[in-house]
Amino acid sequence: MNYYIITTEVFNTMDKANISFRLFNLAETNVLVSTTDTVGSSLQQFADSAAAATYTKNNHADWTGSVHGVKQWEIDIIKYIPEIDD
Repeated sequence: MNYYIITTEVFNTMDKANISFRLFNLAETNVLVSTTDTVGSSLQQFADSAAAATYTKNNHADWTGSVHGVKQWEIDIIKYIPEIDD
C-alpha cells in the first residue's frame, strides 16, 4: 500500500477503485489517501500508515481539528467507498 497527500485535482483523476482510505483536509484542498497506485505528483509520501497518522497528529489543525489527528487504525481499517463521491 502507498500513502500520500495529494491535491484534490490529482485525487479527482485517480482510479477510485484503487483507493483504500481517503480523508480531505479541513480546507478540502488536499487529500490523504492509501492506494495501490503509484502517484508521482504527490505533495507528501509516507512509508506506512503509522507515518501518515503521525503527520495528521502533528498537523491536526489542518486535518482534523482534533489534537489527536487520524489514528493509524482508521487508515488501516476504515475503507473508502468510491460511490460516496459520485
